[in-house]
Amino acid sequence: MSYSMLPPVREDKELFLHHFPNRFYAVIFRLWETVAKEKIAKALGVSVSEVQNAAKDMGLPPQKHLDAWEARGYITTIRNVWHLLPYEQLLALFDWTEEKLAFVLKEDDFLEIKLGIKPHCPPVKPEPLTAEGKGQLNAIKALMEARFSDWFDGKGPFDFFDEPLQAGDATQTSDLRLIYSFCGLYAGVLEQDTEDSYPDSLLNMYRATGVNAVWLPVVLYQMVPFPFDESYSIGWEDRQARLKNLIARAKKYGIDIYLYLNEPRCMPLSFFEKHSELKGTVMEPYAALCSSHPEVMQYLRNAVRTLCEAVPDLGGFFTITCSENLTNCKSKGRETDCPRCRNIPVSQLVADVLCAISEESRKVNSKIRTIAWTWAWDALMTEQERFDCIDRLPKEVILQSNSEAMKPYTIGGISGTIQDYSMSIPGPAELPKQVWRYAKEKGHEVCAKVQVNVTWECSTIPFLPVFDLIREHMMGLKEEGVRHLMLSWTLGGYPAVNLKVASGCLIDPSEESYDRLLTEEYGAFAPTVKAATKIFSDAFREFPFHIDCLYHGPQNAGPSNLLYAEPSGFSSTMTCYAFDDLDTWRSIYPRDIYIDQLRKLSEGWMEGLALLDSMPDGALKQAAWGGYALFRSSYLQAEFIDRRDKSDRKALLPIIAEEKELALLMYDLMQKNSCFGFEAANHYYFNKGMLIEKVLSCTQMEIELSK
Repeated sequence: MSYSMLPPVREDKELFLHHFPNRFYAVIFRLWETVAKEKIAKALGVSVSEVQNAAKDMGLPPQKHLDAWEARGYITTIRNVWHLLPYEQLLALFDWTEEKLAFVLKEDDFLEIKLGIKPHCPPVKPEPLTAEGKGQLNAIKALMEARFSDWFDGKGPFDFFDEPLQAGDATQTSDLRLIYSFCGLYAGVLEQDTEDSYPDSLLNMYRATGVNAVWLPVVLYQMVPFPFDESYSIGWEDRQARLKNLIARAKKYGIDIYLYLNEPRCMPLSFFEKHSELKGTVMEPYAALCSSHPEVMQYLRNAVRTLCEAVPDLGGFFTITCSENLTNCKSKGRETDCPRCRNIPVSQLVADVLCAISEESRKVNSKIRTIAWTWAWDALMTEQERFDCIDRLPKEVILQSNSEAMKPYTIGGISGTIQDYSMSIPGPAELPKQVWRYAKEKGHEVCAKVQVNVTWECSTIPFLPVFDLIREHMMGLKEEGVRHLMLSWTLGGYPAVNLKVASGCLIDPSEESYDRLLTEEYGAFAPTVKAATKIFSDAFREFPFHIDCLYHGPQNAGPSNLLYAEPSGFSSTMTCYAFDDLDTWRSIYPRDIYIDQLRKLSEGWMEGLALLDSMPDGALKQAAWGGYALFRSSYLQAEFIDRRDKSDRKALLPIIAEEKELALLMYDLMQKNSCFGFEAANHYYFNKGMLIEKVLSCTQMEIELSK
């Protein structure tokens, strides 16, 4: 069966998992944590008893904690079986239509790009077991019963905020401290109860850590009636009602709600069959809703004003006007086939959209702020064009830039520049300084986009305890007169001590203030924490930084990423699958330098861990060990692939043994703390079952390599 709305299937690609007897058992194992056995049975076209018997044959414990996975963790389920189930069975698993899956792949923060190719997947069904398969099954069962019978007895998924913060409140400020909810759904966040994505317990923790604003993404035509085709707006009344409820709840904690806009939103080509006059730049299967057409600009203005009239207590908007999404006709490049926009500078196209949002919202409530994020402006505009764009904006618009953008670095003798953001290389860089200085001269307030909990350098633990790097960054921002902070993209929203360090040090970065903050948090252990986090900070400077390393490397999956005794043949994908694609992981770094930098990082990190031995278990210690597991595993995986490719089989066994121990370490951390493995845009980047599978895989690989 063909699916025109879904990514094409690559018939020449198929993923083999040699540590399972066959694909039937592999699918049941991978779904056991997140999907009820009845739904698994329906998708595979077998009886519930057949699924139950297969689980029993593998020694899997009775299922628990399933209720939240479908609503809050469906991306984890999709990524676990993307390479195993054909579309027919994948759709049956969720009881979704092709249209629903296509929407999720497009709108859930570019999930289609993250998943990569859809390989050939024969329908999964029961298969006769060979003698080898039966032996494999017995080995899985023995290991499960010996080590993982407690699979569902530790912390349950999504139990993030059941333990209140212990330390005192952060210093409060009227300056912006904007963050994304640690557990916020991305696509369709207003399609369901907002308490899941913005629980009161989290809002209260944000207040205590100094956060005073939270952002969420919306599409305008889903929030108000779309005049060109109201079928796109179905449900807008309910979404507005949920937004009002969220605004009211957040106000109780002194927190404003900001909406992230990518407007005007591009539309499928089929939309323009009735509205050809509105079509701008074409990028199949979409085209821009041309902002230079008077009707489109009037729609944009009316939509913003109508929304603000419905929710006048909205804190504000922030916008990306040149993004991965096609918005204005030159948002993806300076050239366009749109006759209206061909001779209009991109700076004017961007400014027109920003003026519309700012002006119409302030007609309703002068306190509603608009933030113009300059992300990718440098790629589409010259320096003078950036200044021209700022000149066109109302003075009330806040100019925001990535603090580290285009900062040069040299690591391991290899040089590059930061394109997005970093924690291992603190900003601010010269490019954002230039924007901020010009904007301030023109009367604008300015904001720094930063990451202070985690980045794609390491996104699957609650926070990285690298306080020195955060403080250094804030000192640089204070020198530039920056007061406002956007504290995270979709990753990095945990209400951690890092938020207090960032906000406190931007207000007062002095040693005395910093020491006082640590004492308030850690009491008598403050000197120990100060020393350990300095070591972590110094070790983290060794991270082999490059945007491709961030998006494609193994450091987010860590010990959950499988080892492959033979090349898998699959390429790594953006923040989803690392596979064994070392040459993409390393990007600009030669193999030996990339591997050595990860070794330096993990060995240096271990020195800091030694200082924390005397401290009781808690958030800081767990985060430190989690960081070690991710960084050390990244080094070991790179070393494993390099040795494998050199046919150095003897060197593989000790690597496999240590990888197995790291998987067990991360599993134990997840049993204590449900935040580990989670990242909002990817849901659980890895779940406990993936770590168990890594142990199973390593155990079998040890046996095979020892023969």
